[in-house]
Amino acid sequence: MTDAGRVHLPVRYAVALFSLMVVGLNAGAAAPEKPRVAVMEPMVGEGISKWSKNYLNLQTLWDEMEASIQKSRKFEVLSRKKAVLESIAQEQAAAKSDAFAGDAAPSGQLKNANYQVIPVVQDFKFYRSSKPVPNLESKYWRQDSGMLEMQAQVIDVASGAIKSTFYMKSNFGTKKQVVNSKGGAPNSVHFTRMAKSVSGQMADQLVDLVFPMVVLNVQADQLWINRGQDGGLKQGDKLKVFRPGVDLIDPYTGERLGGAESEIGTAEVTRVNPKFTILKGTGLSEPAQQGDIVRKP
Repeated sequence: MTDAGRVHLPVRYAVALFSLMVVGLNAGAAAPEKPRVAVMEPMVGEGISKWSKNYLNLQTLWDEMEASIQKSRKFEVLSRKKAVLESIAQEQAAAKSDAFAGDAAPSGQLKNANYQVIPVVQDFKFYRSSKPVPNLESKYWRQDSGMLEMQAQVIDVASGAIKSTFYMKSNFGTKKQVVNSKGGAPNSVHFTRMAKSVSGQMADQLVDLVFPMVVLNVQADQLWINRGQDGGLKQGDKLKVFRPGVDLIDPYTGERLGGAESEIGTAEVTRVNPKFTILKGTGLSEPAQQGDIVRKP
């Protein structure tokens, strides 16, 4: 075709057309929205002693719970801390002023959570024991110990239904050492470690609840599952494999009660990748299939 027969677009129109194509491609490739989770302020059970409450740092516990869920990369974590919400409200008020661009989230437009996590400290101990060293004046054997036991209810905000209740526990005990004085309390670093431990346990259970582990691919005795470094798995872990069956429906209410499953054996974690994990299914009574369910014992 000669130049006379060609259609020439002005540069500005060509650029605009290209921009629209890019926007369309980006919109089509948008990642699905993550479930939104709000961890509510931890509550303290009635059985916790006044002495122990002095060392129960609920703010640290709250921070660690939010951080553990965020590290899973599977949820959008919404803060429900009073100070954070007040700060957002101040920014929203400032956005209405002529001095600001006004691009803060308008009042009443903050996102709601899909799930609430309501944690309760059921038992907590944090103490130091000291005993005199025989035949040594002003010398003591000292040992620090502690335990943190919790439960957390997961609430479906849309229905108000309790989806699950998690149980978490962590403890520590130091070696005996000879010191020059008795009394005092353990270092707060021990509490932080226990808070990290129970928070990690909670996050793992939440991921398993909302995103069950399933077999994605099978090659010989190797199984690929939809859990990576965000699932709390490590090499050598043994997992149970189940074959899904028919749905169980209550004949009176029509409610789906779950699925009839049959256990087909165990598989061992051989490699954990960032976004998937490979298992070796040598303990299976029959070959695994795509769609089989995998659970921790």
